[in-house]
Amino acid sequence: LMIIKYFAWLKTITNIEEEVINDSSIKDINSLKKYLVAKYPKMQGHLNNSNLIRVAINLSYTFENDAIKDDDEIALFPPVSGG
Repeated sequence: LMIIKYFAWLKTITNIEEEVINDSSIKDINSLKKYLVAKYPKMQGHLNNSNLIRVAINLSYTFENDAIKDDDEIALFPPVSGG
């Protein structure tokens, strides 16, 4: 069971802060993105542009299509805006 955590305005798209997903088709970051776009269509433009959403697996940022294991914790972060 992997845990997906959503931060900042991503929570307004999903209406939740985190969820547990049990789907054996999710093997890597790309398959997770496909799953999330199917579940939350409003995420499509954000997830398809890798510069918009940062992904962390078990508290470590990833920039590749890294493998995901069933017991991983995945966090999705929008870019930080400052001023």
